[in-house]
Amino acid sequence: MPELPEVQNFAQALQINYVGQSFTEIVFHRENLRYPFEKEKLKKIFANGNVFLKCFREGKQLILETTGGFVQVSLGMTGSFKEANKNEVEKHQHVTLNFKNGQSLAFLDPRRFGFWKVRDSDEPKKIICDPLNQEDLEQLFVSTQINQKSCSVKDMLMDQNLIGGIGNIYALEALFLAGVSPLKNCDQISKIKWRKLSEQIPSLLNKAIEHGGSSISTYRSLNGEKGSFQKLHLVYGRENEKCLKKKCNGVILRVPQSGRSSWYCPLCQN
Repeated sequence: MPELPEVQNFAQALQINYVGQSFTEIVFHRENLRYPFEKEKLKKIFANGNVFLKCFREGKQLILETTGGFVQVSLGMTGSFKEANKNEVEKHQHVTLNFKNGQSLAFLDPRRFGFWKVRDSDEPKKIICDPLNQEDLEQLFVSTQINQKSCSVKDMLMDQNLIGGIGNIYALEALFLAGVSPLKNCDQISKIKWRKLSEQIPSLLNKAIEHGGSSISTYRSLNGEKGSFQKLHLVYGRENEKCLKKKCNGVILRVPQSGRSSWYCPLCQN
């Protein structure tokens, strides 16, 4: 599932390659994704002559702004954008945006967990902090709302109402870098560890953005390239492999946790 780095890369690519262009139309190739398309509203937002003004990330979702309105786009598990083939509609192509300069942008989603929702404004979703902001993370982690919670620290990091954008991959990688077990509850973590976690999260995410994100299965960038950050994963997907931390003789374990897998080093993250 695309997380913050992968979504951020789409936001930057759409901003660079398409913002400023005028639309001719939006074309629907299927009736719905996770939710039915609000077709009439979307046709007005992407109507002939409207201009693509802005694309930005909000948590793990994209906001598309045109002179006709705002649309919130979720990539779900397998959603992506790519330059459309004008001579062929691909099997999993749900939406095409056509531009006056002759370009076309396709949205594909094989598993159909994404969605396009019309927004009344660009008012941001009420989340406590963006994980690229270290100061916001520090303030959140020292609050009683967090450090007295009895849930696991990994589940907390993935709560999109608290921190927008972190999923399973980057939660596990950040916890390893901070030396915190994903199985540990929030009320068991020291102030020193909270501070270290607040430092490691934005550093990790920015590094992943620079590498184009992680291509674990289907993720591809706008130009069809894989991200390369999966080559730098320290724990994710490395079950039974040696810990990469210096002077550590641990072996990476995988355990089920809240319906997902968690990988960690039992020695570094005791």
